Amino acid sequence: EREAIAASHIDHPNVAAATDFGRLADGSCYLVLELLRGSSLREEIAKGPIPLERAIAILRGIASGVAAAHAAGVVHRDLKPENVMLVERDGWSDFVKVLDFGIAKLDPSVGSSQSSQAKVLTRVGTVFGTPEYMAPEQAVGETVDARADLYALGVILLEMLTGRCPYQGDALSILRERILSVGPPDMSAVSHA
Repeated sequence: EREAIAASHIDHPNVAAATDFGRLADGSCYLVLELLRGSSLREEIAKGPIPLERAIAILRGIASGVAAAHAAGVVHRDLKPENVMLVERDGWSDFVKVLDFGIAKLDPSVGSSQSSQAKVLTRVGTVFGTPEYMAPEQAVGETVDARADLYALGVILLEMLTGRCPYQGDALSILRERILSVGPPDMSAVSHA
């Protein structure tokens, strides 16, 4: 329901469109998104580092979709390569579609019955998102805003260029410590394929 409300408030070519949502007789929620045929950014990164020019073009598409979400009062909070699809559009195979607004933070004015749910899902001390892409404030459970998505965009760019995230670890506690105590990597040392 949360994802449906978030997605229905964003009308942008770089965001997967929600075409229908509702509740079934048994109380289950459903969400119908546009059919996307292509590959995830994760699949593209798995092939090896992405050349700088292509990575920047992809990043522009992600940033455009995220900017539209922010303008609609929605912070994604889980931007990562798995939530970015590259589809063909007008002869271009890297057209970006941002998806999965399942843990998005909604401005209380977004959706009529969302304000109480938004408070529960944004409680200080609760961590939401994928650890490798979390901004420091998100990693420690503080309240986040649009800047958390911008941080994730930077991590995604670095991963596109190098094939790896700047901070790695097997547990949230290890990643959190590295995010909070280790400075960002030196981008001048990144090889641009």
